[in-house]
Amino acid sequence: MHSFTFFTAVAILLSFCSAEVASTQGVTNHSPGGPLINLVNTSPTETHVYKVEGNADNPPTAYGAGQGSLPAATVLPGQTVKFHVGQGFIGAFTAKNGEGSRFEVNFRGDSPGEYKTWYNSDMQFGMSDTTLGPANGDKQINGNDAVAGEQDCLAKANSAWTSLDVGTQQELLDTGYLEGTTGKDGVLTGVHMDKQAGDKVVDFFQNIAEFNAYVHSGSVAGKPTSDTAAAADAFSWSVKTKELDITGY
Repeated sequence: MHSFTFFTAVAILLSFCSAEVASTQGVTNHSPGGPLINLVNTSPTETHVYKVEGNADNPPTAYGAGQGSLPAATVLPGQTVKFHVGQGFIGAFTAKNGEGSRFEVNFRGDSPGEYKTWYNSDMQFGMSDTTLGPANGDKQINGNDAVAGEQDCLAKANSAWTSLDVGTQQELLDTGYLEGTTGKDGVLTGVHMDKQAGDKVVDFFQNIAEFNAYVHSGSVAGKPTSDTAAAADAFSWSVKTKELDITGY
């Protein structure tokens, strides 16, 4: 008979805590190894809410088949929600209940000899400290890093801020989408994005700060028509796994 030790008690307690923290949403008839998005909330205090959308042509096996707007997904502080989107799902999860970074996913990537999950991060209409990447830590199929979005949008913007001359800094501050001070010791204290942002703002986030997201619509399937579109077009990514993490910070 095994002795019951303090460490055994801790292990049992942790297993109960983990079961209470994690929850499952999405389709109920999911198969092992099927498409899965883990919604991870690392904040100890903030509840994260994701607007969920699906393509109108999603098959019956997909979550919300045939519907566009779907019930929001709520992730409590410190919680991980396992969201089974179902076979053939194409859609999007947008942080801040539709006002943050938007993550588009495509689980119809079957091709002869190779499976691909396609995804991207979109900040045309809003931005938040949220990322999307393969749950197993893999690289993209092309070998590049696979984490889309930004863990800290303000820090990423600040990393490029002092490379600008004072005049350009002031022009950006005047737009209202960036807040802070100018000069070689200037510091940004806030960054924002929406569909009304002008070319100067888009160019800063997309090309100068090099955010890992579409900040401009790009061309996606067509030929880019500008440097900014070409930069944005680099963010249609693919991995071999069917399990992705969307992590909110």
